Amino acid sequence: MTSKMSFSLVVMLLLLAALLRSFDLANLPQGFSEDEIINIRLVDNVRQGDIFVFYPGEDGGREGFYPVFVAFVTSFLGEGTIGFRILSLWLSMLSIAIIYTLGQHLFNPVVGVLAAGLVTVNMSSILLARAVSSDATVLFLVSATMLALARSLPVYRRTRVVTSNIVSFAALGALLGIGFYVHPSSLFIALGAMAYIVHLLNVRDVMFRQRRSYTGFAILLMLIISMPYVISSINLPQYSAVHRIASDYNVMQLHSIVDGLLAIVAAGDANPLHNLPGRPLVDAFSGLFMLVGLVICFMRRHRPRFMLMLIMFVLTLPAALIVEDSPNFHRMNVLLPLLAIFFGMGVYSVIRAPIFADFVFRRMAVAGVLVLLAINIAWTATDLYADWRDNEDVLPLVNGGLGQIAHYLDVVGDEIPVVFCNTAWNTVQAERAIGISDKTLLMMNRSEFDYREADCSQTLLLTNGGEKQRIVFFEEAALDGAHPYLREWLSQGQPVLGKLPRNTIIELETVQLLADRAGALTTTAPLSYAPEVTELEPIAPPIRFGGNLTLLGYEPAAERAYLPGDQVEVITYWRAEGELLPDLLLFNHLLSDPISPVYIHDVIGVNPSRMQGRDVFIQVTPIQLHEATLPGEYIVSVGAYRPASNDERLPVLKDDQAHGDRIFLYNIEVLPLPATDESGG
Repeated sequence: MTSKMSFSLVVMLLLLAALLRSFDLANLPQGFSEDEIINIRLVDNVRQGDIFVFYPGEDGGREGFYPVFVAFVTSFLGEGTIGFRILSLWLSMLSIAIIYTLGQHLFNPVVGVLAAGLVTVNMSSILLARAVSSDATVLFLVSATMLALARSLPVYRRTRVVTSNIVSFAALGALLGIGFYVHPSSLFIALGAMAYIVHLLNVRDVMFRQRRSYTGFAILLMLIISMPYVISSINLPQYSAVHRIASDYNVMQLHSIVDGLLAIVAAGDANPLHNLPGRPLVDAFSGLFMLVGLVICFMRRHRPRFMLMLIMFVLTLPAALIVEDSPNFHRMNVLLPLLAIFFGMGVYSVIRAPIFADFVFRRMAVAGVLVLLAINIAWTATDLYADWRDNEDVLPLVNGGLGQIAHYLDVVGDEIPVVFCNTAWNTVQAERAIGISDKTLLMMNRSEFDYREADCSQTLLLTNGGEKQRIVFFEEAALDGAHPYLREWLSQGQPVLGKLPRNTIIELETVQLLADRAGALTTTAPLSYAPEVTELEPIAPPIRFGGNLTLLGYEPAAERAYLPGDQVEVITYWRAEGELLPDLLLFNHLLSDPISPVYIHDVIGVNPSRMQGRDVFIQVTPIQLHEATLPGEYIVSVGAYRPASNDERLPVLKDDQAHGDRIFLYNIEVLPLPATDESGG
């Protein structure tokens, strides 16, 4: 095989690799796993200027370079499932090209093409190319480092070196230094590189001496780049890669190492995020060829190029096998370039056997390799695009329900108003917590998406005066958890069908119903101004407040008699006349007299910063009575205030003039508890 022919073949393999890795990239997998979401949040930290060597986490810590790289890429290409995954895809494609170049440089074009072909159709590599994970960088790191070693240092028998390429040595030092900031496996990669340099120094001094100064330059460059990493590891040892690796060593047993080796051709990785459970890393025939290639390297270990393969394989084995959840195909990625080249060496050695010297047998050998490639293509395509996509264990691990909602919203857009039902929209999230609406937005590929937000369990937001809208509940049980009064309104809508979780998106239009209801409130739900500004005389809603807020009325049929310990439910209708104040809050008081509040519940069920003019929301406010509540009549009073502005209340407007700061709705009666029969059993 000539170099030109091999180049044409590897271009075809790269096109195949691009197809396998990019096909339906936005929706396969359907969403992001929790680990990916943590990495994406670190990207946001980078954009805010919080760049560290280590980011602390429940898993011990994470290196800081990968989020920086993702932040750089997404700043140009945008976010969403495609934007966050595209870096991993690029690194996977670049790694295949480097593996081909490495195989060709160390051995011959046939080995390079065969090695690139195996990685092209490897399912673990394809899944990593679709993951937002620093594990996706390992394939590139180990293959690029080995290529830099091979191009910089003598790997052949010749003792005279005509030229030394300073660029290769600089690349070697930069890769080794930057790798520390990317992934823990870089420690083993660097150890392998140093071991190979020491080996050359001991057994190939004549060849190595001519490049000693260049090698010193590469090592110095690595030390300079890695110095902040070393200092941070000393200051924060609990987050360093060394600590995490040592922890894995403490918990590992021999059977984990054996399981990891057997997973290459046997049971495989059981984690659905890494693999289709039950599928091995490679097929049995490829595994046999790998073993042949490994034996050849051992038998010819006195030659530098074969020793390079052996040293890197032995010293990176712990990074692949000494892991808590072994077998772990994501961590085995550090071995994949070596295994691929072993495979190429094994196949090449077989077809070079005397029996294949005959033209017919040589053609049969080539056909056998092509059949093996075709079988692996069909195997991977079936497992990836059918079995793995539909695997019931994968969907929950990647938040697939939210991913399906995100994809639907990507397709339909926001021409029709969208309301996100998020019970925690106003909750201060913990540092590592993220709400379901934020997760959904991360999975969308639109740069901008306009939506409203409400706590739909107690509040119903009707956009544009009840015109057609989509209400997103995110979880199947959320609709059933809405207040019964609100479910009556929601029953007017129709659930969206398709590849969505059941009852998660409702299309609702209530223009006429809302108009009829608002008209009825003007006659059936009289209100009163506060007694400090006027007599308690009935007035008809609506009542305007400052800050573009209007009270449309309340539910007049609400219960008016309660016992101590009961829950009072105040149902009010509000409308935004324009942009609302972002720190708006509604108060609901039970007064024993016009001045003295006995019970207070301050809450607003919508995100006021996202409200627009003509938006209406119906809010059910529960007020819990104490069991020791005294019998008598209590007044229900409502209003609005701004907590961020020293609890400044919004004025009630009458003829565009302030007229108090609260409205009286109606009276309720707390009845005495019924007498108990003390003489009864």
